[in-house]
Amino acid sequence: MRYFYLLFSAIIFSSAVFAQTQGDLLRQETKLDQVYSQYNLSGQGVIVAMIERGIDYKHPDFIDENGNTRIAYIFDMVDPSGANDPNNTYGVGTIYSEAQINQALSSGNQLSVMDAHGHGTASTGIAAGDGSGVAGAPYRGVAHKATLIAVELTNDPFPAGSGQAGQAGFFDPTYIPIALQFVKDKAAELGLPSVSLINLGSIGGPTDGTSDISQAIDAFVGPGRLLVCGVGDDGGGDNRGELTLGQGMNDSLVVYKGVAGNLRFEAWYPGADRMGVTVIRPDGSNSGALPTPASNSGVTQLFPAGFNYYHRGADVDFSSSTNGKRQILIDITGDTGTYIIHLTGETISDGFLSASLNPSTYAWNNEFRNHVVVGKSINDYASSLKAIVPTDYVYSNTYTDIDGVARARTGEGDPGEIWVGSSAGPTLDGRIGVDVAVPGEVNFGAYSAGTYYHRFRFLQIQGGNGLYGVQNAVSGSAPVLTGTLALMLEVNDSLTTQEAKDILHQSARTDAFTGTVPNGTWGHGKLDALAAIQATQNTLGLEPVAFEDWGISIFPNPTDGLIQYTWESYAGQQAHLTVLDLQGRIVFTTSLRQGAGQVSLENLPAGVYVLKISQQAGIAVQRLMIR
Repeated sequence: MRYFYLLFSAIIFSSAVFAQTQGDLLRQETKLDQVYSQYNLSGQGVIVAMIERGIDYKHPDFIDENGNTRIAYIFDMVDPSGANDPNNTYGVGTIYSEAQINQALSSGNQLSVMDAHGHGTASTGIAAGDGSGVAGAPYRGVAHKATLIAVELTNDPFPAGSGQAGQAGFFDPTYIPIALQFVKDKAAELGLPSVSLINLGSIGGPTDGTSDISQAIDAFVGPGRLLVCGVGDDGGGDNRGELTLGQGMNDSLVVYKGVAGNLRFEAWYPGADRMGVTVIRPDGSNSGALPTPASNSGVTQLFPAGFNYYHRGADVDFSSSTNGKRQILIDITGDTGTYIIHLTGETISDGFLSASLNPSTYAWNNEFRNHVVVGKSINDYASSLKAIVPTDYVYSNTYTDIDGVARARTGEGDPGEIWVGSSAGPTLDGRIGVDVAVPGEVNFGAYSAGTYYHRFRFLQIQGGNGLYGVQNAVSGSAPVLTGTLALMLEVNDSLTTQEAKDILHQSARTDAFTGTVPNGTWGHGKLDALAAIQATQNTLGLEPVAFEDWGISIFPNPTDGLIQYTWESYAGQQAHLTVLDLQGRIVFTTSLRQGAGQVSLENLPAGVYVLKISQQAGIAVQRLMIR
């Protein structure tokens, strides 16, 4: 039996009265506006891979100025009809190539892939949409010229309404390693660096980097291949409890179930220990002593009235973890009210137990009533050692909707504060867990007619032509970081996860809200994209050398905007060409490979510019005049 995690998903709805916001505050807040003006970056030559809920490939954000798709591949893992196609070596889902997507666009035929919910389309728009649905592109994504790969890994459930059929939920965590392998393969095929976003996950699991999914994430990343996973939307409730039992001792975790439906209690404790379990229901009835595995290869399960009980040894836990811990999982299906999980220390050498509740967020009335621990609500995927993990903070909680109504999201944090639903570290193995805080309240992403998101006019933004609307929570902030990392890869396409983490940590800014960093709430502080790009630029160069030392020629000089070059040295290596004005501002950057080539520098004012070519051998500098 597999353990299926519950998912977090923006949008988080609010019923408050709203007020208006002016200007592109997100770009100002993150200093992305300065990145664009000083570095002229766009994500070109970098893959943004969204492992999400699908995409509306017909949305103008994902179609270039020539009417062609910006999407290199779509992998619809939910549709099994193409599992045996010759181009599909993965055994699940249906794959669409760029040519097939373009054919569907030109013919008007509908591919089976869709994003009926809207989450995947909105997130992709924030990360890498080109904003072309509105003149002037005020809702342009961060890496707006990146190459896209869309993986439909999951579907969120929603009811029928507004003339739209409902949708059943779908999620199979065994698909995640397959999705990662697909992205890795296609990025290698395209010869481009990539940053992927797994925009799902929720509290539960070992959250110490040892689950099978965490191990798959760690195996996936590499130089020029980064991965983002948001910290989670489970930070607002008392959903983490801990206690320590002695030999022969008894203690209890008191759980209040305030919302109908399934409530999952999950606990982990050392494999050398053995704890007995009894459940007392809200009516006072007692389950009696429930069976405990005799060894770490043992499995026990029972289905008494009101709950399903699973207790697994350290070698057979649902997450295939390598942490050597036993797992207790109780799905509480019965009435709302107070449940007491009574624990007995039958064999104890350590005695520490950590438990979680799911769902339990600021919007849900499910909680521990004793032994409550603040933090440690990070989702399991984000606890991976090599995932880059953002949290979400409020930078503006106001906007004007499509009908001209001023809106404000109240009760979720004031500008500058952490969003109330953001999960927090540390991980259960003691790491901070969060890398950086990114603005996500409120962001605006691509919307499509006929989706669940599009039903709610109060979420559509004024001036967005019905094509853009609210995306918030960590699902709003994580795409911003994904796009920023794509810009960093545009500067240095061999950037490693550790280099990217170090840059984000060292360049993040602090203020009165973040307090002393690092900490499990804010990570290392708030994202400063300009400082991150500047620090990335510094990773490229060592000692300057002359152009001729590399056998490189750049011509003509002066130029009217077309530079031709030949490069004869350092076979097999890649270099980076950067053009700066005399004030040191970067106006153009691209990658060069061995052999002859040309670069177009259009629309630059006449003047003198500095060309810098850098690779591991060093930096070469030459002046260029543009007439």
